Amino acid sequence: MQANYEKKNRRPYAVLAIFLVAIAGLGGQLANLTLAQQDQYLSRADSQSTRTISTPAPRGIIYDRNMQPMADNRPAFRLLINYPYYQDEVVIERLALLLDRRADDIQKLVERQSDRPFEPVILTEDLSQTQYAKIQERKQELPGVEVVSNPVRRYPLTALAGHMLGYVGTPGKDGTIHGKAGLEAVYDGVLQGEPGKREVAVNSAFEPLGVVGTTQPKPGQNLVLTIDARLQQVTERALDWQIHRLQTVMNIGDQRVYQNARAGAAVVMDVKTGAILAMASRPGFDPNQFIGGISQADWDKLNNDTRIPLLDRTVAAAYHPGSTWKMLSGAAAVTSGVTTPAERVFSGKVYAPTGQRDWVPGGHGWVDLVNALRLSSNIYFYEMGLRMGVDKQVEFAKAFGFGSLTGVDLDGEVSGVLPDAAYRAAHDWYDGQAATSAIGQIFTVTPIQLARYVTALANGGKLLKPYLVQEVRSATGDVVKQTAPEEVGKLPISDATLQYLIQGMKLVNSPTGTSDFAQWPLPGIATAGKTGTAENPPQDDYGLYVGFAPADNPQIAVAAVIEQAGHGGSVSPVARTVWAEYFGVELPKNDPARVPDTFQPATVPAAAPVKR
Repeated sequence: MQANYEKKNRRPYAVLAIFLVAIAGLGGQLANLTLAQQDQYLSRADSQSTRTISTPAPRGIIYDRNMQPMADNRPAFRLLINYPYYQDEVVIERLALLLDRRADDIQKLVERQSDRPFEPVILTEDLSQTQYAKIQERKQELPGVEVVSNPVRRYPLTALAGHMLGYVGTPGKDGTIHGKAGLEAVYDGVLQGEPGKREVAVNSAFEPLGVVGTTQPKPGQNLVLTIDARLQQVTERALDWQIHRLQTVMNIGDQRVYQNARAGAAVVMDVKTGAILAMASRPGFDPNQFIGGISQADWDKLNNDTRIPLLDRTVAAAYHPGSTWKMLSGAAAVTSGVTTPAERVFSGKVYAPTGQRDWVPGGHGWVDLVNALRLSSNIYFYEMGLRMGVDKQVEFAKAFGFGSLTGVDLDGEVSGVLPDAAYRAAHDWYDGQAATSAIGQIFTVTPIQLARYVTALANGGKLLKPYLVQEVRSATGDVVKQTAPEEVGKLPISDATLQYLIQGMKLVNSPTGTSDFAQWPLPGIATAGKTGTAENPPQDDYGLYVGFAPADNPQIAVAAVIEQAGHGGSVSPVARTVWAEYFGVELPKNDPARVPDTFQPATVPAAAPVKR
């Protein structure tokens, strides 16, 4: 009885204890919410009362070496529509009418942003003046629609250096524009600025109430190139002019025209530094076509063109070097000890070990190294190729910088092909092909590799890294970074051997040589060069030319190729046009390298206006 009584009396205390523990727990949770998690919940509340809108920053300007803008920005207007108005069909219909677009197209833009609800939708980056006037006139009927300033990329020299400069794409999710090709892509992180911000107050329905704070965007850094815009223009016109002549003027040597000569490339390099002064790829394109999004018609035109206008042939196309390779083969033969510069080899109708013929039906007779270069004797170099074997040729090709990337600051560069052991294992190979390799018919190289190669011959054997950007500058003009010339190797040949090669190259451009300099020397300036013809059965052969000037005090080197030009001599006028501009020399009126002022090339597709 006593026990039951005590048990009943303890019950209220137990209930009270449970109640007190519950109160303590609730108090602790309240303290946690008000103190420990205060910042988190305040931040969440703030995020629901304001929205941050990114303001695009101007991309950095790309200048040529003389501070002429090659890529800059122009003022424009971006059209936005805010939440929840982009869900209003009436507003969408009105906008479609004013922009001359389909409402469905605008709706698709909204749907693409479904992963970022409540953020403004960008309808266009670049309102036309007519569209801007219409929007402003009917502003009261377009709730939630904003027009904000927006720097738009521009290429003021239109198609000039299109491959090198590259182009930009449409804005990303944060409204930032990114480079998609060329220097715009390689230096995208440098050219991009820091976007600004607009803090916009919104109500509980996420409707904008007004701007409560702004942070100004910071422009990107600028690039100063090694390129001379004027020399770039001359180089491009030189290529266009020679392609035009090949298609329309009968070649004196074989009495025919070359209508399939429709593409090519040229690289101009400072022989002392490796700085690129001009580089051209044909056909070209106008990067302005890509601003704001390329039209389907222009995209189809570029992609369906069999000449492949978007391919940068200076770095991304590999060619057989033809006889431009013979300086390398001659250097390798002398250095490896299989011949001497004075040894003479008989060049007759047929090279007996392989049954191959020279390009001259009767051969060239007895020739040493210098005259084998002057006359471009195939049989001399067939003999050297067999004496060395292919492995020795590959070894020297690597030492001359072939088979690897030059490291130029462009995307898409390829390394070319060397007939090394792996290549030979994958192809039907026979020993006689060592002879063919020595005249440049199996190796493949890029125009920029050829330019570096002839630059090294001109500067005493220094293998330089080619570069396009000489300075990075801040938006205020301060120099942030400078590019110094970089020697990446040394040609493995003696100075004496190098002088034999140069003597042969001088004679190539003499009255008895294989280039058209024989008939049209550069007035007042001695030059050195080498022609090359790369076999391309069953189509017409490719023509190549490498050279430097002045011959006795070299300053600039040129490498050029024109596809299906038939002969290397048909390409050498490109170099003469470039040198004449660089040295301020006036060419005779009837010189095939003199480009008429009235010449209008038809190789670059014109940009069609983008419908917005």
